[in-house]
Amino acid sequence: MPDSPKHMTLATGWQWFKTGFVRYRRNPVLMVFWVMSYWTMLGLVGLVPVVGDLLVAALAPALLVGVLAGCRALDAENMPSFTLLFSGFRSRLQPLMGLGVLHFLLTLGVLGLTALFDGGVLLQVMARTTLGATGDASTPPELDNLALTPLIVAMLAYVPVMMAFAYAPLLVAWRGFGVGKALFFSLVGSWRAWPGLLGLLLTILFFGVVVASLLMMLLMALGVSDTVVTSLVVVPLMAVLAPTVLSAFLSSYSDVLPDPEGASPAQPL
Repeated sequence: MPDSPKHMTLATGWQWFKTGFVRYRRNPVLMVFWVMSYWTMLGLVGLVPVVGDLLVAALAPALLVGVLAGCRALDAENMPSFTLLFSGFRSRLQPLMGLGVLHFLLTLGVLGLTALFDGGVLLQVMARTTLGATGDASTPPELDNLALTPLIVAMLAYVPVMMAFAYAPLLVAWRGFGVGKALFFSLVGSWRAWPGLLGLLLTILFFGVVVASLLMMLLMALGVSDTVVTSLVVVPLMAVLAPTVLSAFLSSYSDVLPDPEGASPAQPL
């Protein structure tokens, strides 16, 4: 078992976010490029007929490992190559893809579980959106029948899945763990570190929702058009927040599941 994580508080999540931003500032252009490439490649793969969603799920862990490998290289004060994005494909690709497929199937299982409470309404809504089902572009009629209970059931059922898969790709790629062992260690580590992870989530929501909403409302109150508001707030915010969040996730990994062979995290502001 890896070393036990240090004592975690809500403030720990804020520290992770700050170290993530420090790392982002070291090479913002490269980090934005990695994140945009990650999204673009998954988006293109998702266009493959019939099996697009499954391919996205299978390849996402390997691409995520590549982005985080680049972040770790920045900690070592190296000038990373953009090809680090594909480092997850060079070794351990099969178990990484296995993780992605298993996560996809368990997510479907969680959605299927909600059908016991709402007759499959939530499952149909997700099929129209997340799972790429086709249909009328207008608001699905199922939304009118969407109840609170299946949403709560889905959240409670998915939380342990999310915790088990949070750090599993890094454990598989960087420590050579098998799929089952990686899922177990990730689940235990996430459970022990839940105050810090909650603090990180609250920090992300603060900047991504509260601050963004306040800025958008202020600009709209001044008569700025929606297009300009998007250009001035949403696009710049995502260009900073998305890489920072992934970088902060790497910082959390360094504390939650300390790796003696890994690079030390960036220093906070």
